[in-house]
Amino acid sequence: MSPRNEEQNKQIRDDRREQILKAALKVFAWRGLAAAKISDIAAEAGLSHGLVYHYFRSKDEIFTMLVETALNGSKKVVEYAARQKLTPLGQLRWLTETILKGISEDGAFFFLIIVQAFTSHAVPEQVKAMVNGHSPTALDSIVPIIIAGQQAGEIVHDDPVKLGRAYFALIQGISMEQAQNKDGLPPLDADLILRLFKA
Repeated sequence: MSPRNEEQNKQIRDDRREQILKAALKVFAWRGLAAAKISDIAAEAGLSHGLVYHYFRSKDEIFTMLVETALNGSKKVVEYAARQKLTPLGQLRWLTETILKGISEDGAFFFLIIVQAFTSHAVPEQVKAMVNGHSPTALDSIVPIIIAGQQAGEIVHDDPVKLGRAYFALIQGISMEQAQNKDGLPPLDADLILRLFKA
């Protein structure tokens, strides 16, 4: 058997880090940052305790990386929706369908991580700085879609920031319900959600 080359070694390292992050996402969502331990993450990933430390210095480092991924991902998906060659309501539909598809996979856990980032006093200082920062957010990105939809007569006339907040509060609630869904309830569809915003 020939030795692995550097590219193969890098792929193995990347795959292992991804395996740990995926396991940690579930552990943090279920237990919260304060209660979660590296041993919980290792058990969920099917790895040894020491191997997790080989890839990450601490659970805070892992949590911070997951929050950063969640915040960047939510902002980017809204920005991508705004670039779709659709009407504003069509963009909102595309966004909602994309988010609901993600929630049905591991996306619900990312929303739970974001909730912790904004509400827990136990989060690392770097996470506090991220959530209190002044960089554009998903809310900032959805407001122009809502305004354009109001101007086109497709979206209800109300304060666009309040509508954006209501939209994300609804998505967050759906994520929490999905993460707790042990009874196999059918997923919610975009039409049901959009009816609340349609003019």
